[in-house]
Amino acid sequence: PSTGKWNNVTSMTEERSSHTTTLLKSGKVLATGGYGNTRSWDSSEIYDPSTGKWNPSARLSKARVYHTATILNSGKVLVTGGE
Repeated sequence: PSTGKWNNVTSMTEERSSHTTTLLKSGKVLATGGYGNTRSWDSSEIYDPSTGKWNPSARLSKARVYHTATILNSGKVLVTGGE
């Protein structure tokens, strides 16, 4: 963002589509759920722009696609809806 150019980074730990990404207060990005490899994911991962890497994060209680993820004032992320 500071250079106004796109950069290639490492791949996510899971191939996913129909997931959500949420910008966290720390500047990191949380990706949750989605669909990949013929199934829905209950996994999440966090991208750290300072390292350019994705790292596994907490699992969802249920696999989700087409859901929403909203950052709350507390800094926690509410994941709801979808399939």
